[in-house]
Amino acid sequence: MKRLTLAEASAILIGTQIGAGVLGLPYALREAGFAGIAVIIAVGFLTLLTALFVLELAVHRGGTMTSLARETLGKAGGWLMLASISVLSYGALIAYIAGSGDIISSLTGINGTVAAVIFWLVMSWIVFMGLKASGEAELMLNFLLLGALAIAVVLMLPKADPINMATVDPSAIVSGIGVAIFAYVSHMVVPEMYKGLGSAEKTKKAVLIGYLVPMGFYALFVLAFVGALGADTPQLATSALESYYGSLGKILGLLLPLAAISTSYIGIGFAQMDNLREAFNLDKRAAWLLTVLPPLLIYFAGLKSFISALWLAGTFGGLLYAGILPVAMYLKTRDVHPPKCVRIPHGIAYFAGVLFFLVFIYSVASLV
Repeated sequence: MKRLTLAEASAILIGTQIGAGVLGLPYALREAGFAGIAVIIAVGFLTLLTALFVLELAVHRGGTMTSLARETLGKAGGWLMLASISVLSYGALIAYIAGSGDIISSLTGINGTVAAVIFWLVMSWIVFMGLKASGEAELMLNFLLLGALAIAVVLMLPKADPINMATVDPSAIVSGIGVAIFAYVSHMVVPEMYKGLGSAEKTKKAVLIGYLVPMGFYALFVLAFVGALGADTPQLATSALESYYGSLGKILGLLLPLAAISTSYIGIGFAQMDNLREAFNLDKRAAWLLTVLPPLLIYFAGLKSFISALWLAGTFGGLLYAGILPVAMYLKTRDVHPPKCVRIPHGIAYFAGVLFFLVFIYSVASLV
């Protein structure tokens, strides 16, 4: 097996995180002011901590997130991990269907729902046919997206006004946490990174780089767009570029997010289809239908908001998958085996788990 370099492993983790999720952060935190930046940093450090927990588990046991949960927390833990990954995946696919409808409608003028269905048909067919881009091509596309988003930050940051960041709505802070968590969920990549690098210490460095870089980028992205637009920040933040830079801004602000949403749909669609095939021993067609039909049906049932779907995915999938479950798995493993590469005091681990749990309970209560 060809070994990854530290730079390649870090790039994979950065590319996995900086995708469609970043587009919704400014809107989700548009009324949180400077506290929104604090949310991004706090969630970033907490998910970095749980990613390190996953690394420790991978060093001890190896395997996927679902198999690690099954081995440490029993069958119930394995099923709960699968359920959380499924909620995360379905919420993301709903968001991509909704977001694509808005983007294609803005570009072509056709009805948003019709545009969303066209996107769903094309992307779902690609998932079924297995026409997945090579890792190198996908990595290149992710970094082209990162470069384009960086240009967007450079264009908008000079227009930022501190007044737009001065208002702080506590409810906006809490509701933005789910979208922020979604932007950081890439824990499933960590065990594969460890296999590719063959070194726990190198993987730890790659995880640190892979989280700290997006953390800084997300903070700048939110500062640039919320600082410039305030409460008028659109759901797809980069779509606001058109009003400042005309047709060039429209292309940059809409086509590139569409590319991000497309690659994310394909990647998550493949992953969820494989999860269902493995968990339920399904054939390809059945797993494909169970992957692509529920998001479309939920979209038609009324969940047509890009941000609401990201919030759903991050809150009810991400909090379990990237928060509560990794903490429980780490604590259970540490009680049996001495740590090999991640030595986090029990108190900090418990504190992180309690924070994730409280946010989860608050989010559930807010729906009642």
